[in-house]
Amino acid sequence: MIDEYRVILDRARARHAETLKQARHLSKLNKKNYDQKVWEIHEEVFASIDCTKCGNCCRALGPRFRHTDVKIICKAIGEDPRSFTKEYLKDDEEGVGYVLKELPCPFLNEDNTCREYELRTLSCREYPHTLSRGIQKHLVRLAHDSLICPAASLILDRLL
Repeated sequence: MIDEYRVILDRARARHAETLKQARHLSKLNKKNYDQKVWEIHEEVFASIDCTKCGNCCRALGPRFRHTDVKIICKAIGEDPRSFTKEYLKDDEEGVGYVLKELPCPFLNEDNTCREYELRTLSCREYPHTLSRGIQKHLVRLAHDSLICPAASLILDRLL
């Protein structure tokens, strides 16, 4: 990870308690056109953030794998879904598919690119969830993501 992104995450960690408090408060409100505002900020922030200079989400979180994700990836890489699941995955505690047994993600390359980018899971495609509908109700999740993802941190800074 580049130093610039490390500084952003350090700042997010230092302010996390206050950020959580603000996110909880704001998530209870019902601001009009909030999703659109977040989407605009998302586009602006990601115009200057290069995920391949970070890769922290792949090192610290890893994706959630739905059964569909497992089937698609295994078909493409020529691996049996049962073998893949046994080697790399465990049941998700929330009961929604699987998570990785170990981090970093086995698809993460040395240069922070994804070996299976075109086939990546839905959770990878959606991370850090700032293009989701109803994002205002999920600002606490975004506050937690801001400890992992520099872009999420910058987006949340602008929202708060």
